Amino acid sequence: MSNKIPSKTLPLLTSCWEGAIFFLCLCAFMLISTSSCDESSVIGLDVQPLNDLLNVVYQDTATINAKTVLVDSLRTDETLIITADALLGKYIDPVFGAATASLYSQLRLPTNNPVFGTNPQIDSVILALVYSPSYYGKRICSEQRINVYEVLEEIKGVSNYYSNNTLITSTVDLANDYAFTPAPSKILTINNEVLKPQLRVPLSNAFGASILNNQNLPNLATNTAFQSFIKGLYVSTENTSSLISGEGNMLNFKMADPQSKIILYYHNDTDDSLKYDLSFGSVARFSHFTHNYANGIDGDLAAQLSVSPIPAVENDVVFIQSMAGVKTKIEFPYIMNLLNSGSVAINKAELVIKVDVTPSYQLDTFAAPENLVLFGIHDDGSSFVLADLNEGANYFGGKYNAVTHEYRFNIARYIQQVISGKIKNNGLHLLASNGAIAANRIVIGGGAASSSNRMKLNIGFTILQ
Repeated sequence: MSNKIPSKTLPLLTSCWEGAIFFLCLCAFMLISTSSCDESSVIGLDVQPLNDLLNVVYQDTATINAKTVLVDSLRTDETLIITADALLGKYIDPVFGAATASLYSQLRLPTNNPVFGTNPQIDSVILALVYSPSYYGKRICSEQRINVYEVLEEIKGVSNYYSNNTLITSTVDLANDYAFTPAPSKILTINNEVLKPQLRVPLSNAFGASILNNQNLPNLATNTAFQSFIKGLYVSTENTSSLISGEGNMLNFKMADPQSKIILYYHNDTDDSLKYDLSFGSVARFSHFTHNYANGIDGDLAAQLSVSPIPAVENDVVFIQSMAGVKTKIEFPYIMNLLNSGSVAINKAELVIKVDVTPSYQLDTFAAPENLVLFGIHDDGSSFVLADLNEGANYFGGKYNAVTHEYRFNIARYIQQVISGKIKNNGLHLLASNGAIAANRIVIGGGAASSSNRMKLNIGFTILQ
């Protein structure tokens, strides 16, 4: 491919005044028509001299290099995830390999100095987590195993926690490797009480007894004291080993729901049917994600992740996965060639991303993200928000079109800043939106001319005189 960005420049009509007026109108009409007739198609035109419209250029063959890279980490603590949703589960993706989501969370006393009565004795302990209706993976869910451990170090509510953070935990599994098959739509009735669909895991009675035995002691005097005594729980399904390729599910739980809690069932000398709840609401928590890209993944994905340092090239396909998995780095190596004819004003720059619906990628089973997000890249590799987002989400774009299997972004301001030298041409990072609470992934076309789903940058600009 040529290093220059080809263009299709409109011819000039100069035979008479009427011809010039006709051509002026034609140019304006063609610009609007070829730019999808939306607000973004005319950004910049209102500040251009009328004569400059005669120098409008449109091109869609810019060289695009794209490559899949690992996501370092993702913030997953409760101060960022204000919906209090949390992922939990494991699945084996035939393209992306194995992924797991685990949870660290504090517990909260509903009242200070709880009273359990005379000689309280634990009967059973239940971990209850309310399902969100949405889950990821096959519709027919596979059995998983859940493990629950006490956390041995403080979970700090004022700290930022990321998906790769871990805490020291006890080695005692309170859930005893409990097996369950997810049932996100199954309403439960327990003791004549109708409950929301929820996962209910029996825990060790010894855990419950340790709480009852602290009645009237400082450990239960306040919530702060309790969270120093019971620092929290680590809930994980990472030890599930029975899944084969394509099996498993990533589940979403509502941690702030009043029915998500630890329930202590107990009796005392005067009553044989009592219970006490410990809440997951208004506490510090964060999610921990793992991915195994070492084996069982798509060959193109494996090849792109194996190259270091990270040169982006014209790959046929590239990959994006939520839960701090992988993202796509996009580069426009010859974008400065737009200046070969002099200064230019970018009227429109639309990045078109096409989803690869090849059956082996199993888009019907592993649904595409509802939205993708696009960030600029600083010299140190960190991200920054593009100026185009200031125009609003509807203008900026990134929403999945399930009919055309496309995502589109308007990045005219970004391209203008690059060619004007205001920011460096370090490229862009393309990620799945809401990656901390959604498990979606997608395979998209790269920049290769041979790709049937080639990524494109549609540019309309004016050569200034």
